[in-house]
Amino acid sequence: MDKWVWERAAWIEENILPYEPRIRAWLSRYQFGDIDADDVVQEMYAKIGALGDVSGIREPVCYAISVARSIVLNHARRPSVVSTTSTGDLDALGASSSEADPEEVTGMRQELRAVAAVLTEMPERTREVLWLRRVEGLSERETAERLSISDRTVERHMSRAILHLMRRFGRKTD
Repeated sequence: MDKWVWERAAWIEENILPYEPRIRAWLSRYQFGDIDADDVVQEMYAKIGALGDVSGIREPVCYAISVARSIVLNHARRPSVVSTTSTGDLDALGASSSEADPEEVTGMRQELRAVAAVLTEMPERTREVLWLRRVEGLSERETAERLSISDRTVERHMSRAILHLMRRFGRKTD
């Protein structure tokens, strides 16, 4: 594993993760329409994890809140409806073929095996929380009720899952 990924994950764990409740509290003070606070937090972690250099960040929690604010603003700016006439002629884009070529199929199978292997490395409860939140699409509250755990425990498991995935699949983007 790339040393950079471990360092970035450790930096996030030390400088951002302890302040996640404060970031969530900031998010909860505002109504953002249909955007989910959990999605904002997850995207915030992804954006910070993808930064080339964090040495210039003097106030990590303030930076994290500004990233979350930016995500919310970008979401608000996106049109909620996409015109079907703007998609154009899909056949002209080569989108009419539903068959993947053998190389693509092989690549997808390898990726699925890698993801499955990484998921088995996670503790069972963390894996369950990740599955319910991101695959089944349950809210934090619904996940907590289904597993008979607190909302905060769901948050902790999601944070652990995200950090684990970042450590295993993170890529330097600069």
